[in-house]
Amino acid sequence: MSVATVNVSQLTGAGPSATVVTTPRLSTSDSAAPGTGNPIPIPAADFNFSYWMSLQLTISAMNDATLLNNHKFYSDGAIGWNLGTGGKLVIGLRDTGDNGCPAGSYDQATGSEGTTGDDMEDDTDGHAYYKGQDPETGLVSAYTSGAMLTVDTGDHSAAEAFKHVVIQAKVADDATRGLQSPAETLTFQYDEV
Repeated sequence: MSVATVNVSQLTGAGPSATVVTTPRLSTSDSAAPGTGNPIPIPAADFNFSYWMSLQLTISAMNDATLLNNHKFYSDGAIGWNLGTGGKLVIGLRDTGDNGCPAGSYDQATGSEGTTGDDMEDDTDGHAYYKGQDPETGLVSAYTSGAMLTVDTGDHSAAEAFKHVVIQAKVADDATRGLQSPAETLTFQYDEV
């Protein structure tokens, strides 16, 4: 039996464009391949933010599968980066229902390229689908294999995309400078019938 072919894609631009990624990188640009450009600067005071990152599972071939559903997200339960006092890595949340963002509610990441992204929780410039929720975001580290975040409960039976997650880093003035390590592993899970 041949399982479905599913990729992780990053959504960027106004369109959006979906780019298959294996090691997405948070930056201060709306790019699926920022390289080492546009890192998140340590602010002189308060906080800087990455541009929010939209990641979705995209089914490119069903093969012998007939249905995919029950899409969940989780981390290893710890973020090894020093983002400073009040710094954090967050994911968008909804008050009710699935936490994933539907394609029709995609919101392009914004901010001042090279300096800071807009806070996705901001009442004015935040992510349109999540700002105004209570809470708008949760810590990525709160979601583990034993307590996964529900992204998309819908049934998918064709080459298409699931709802996407939106992730953002918040960096304080006392954060550690330089490349943060180790790389964090974020896991997507779904059921296949």
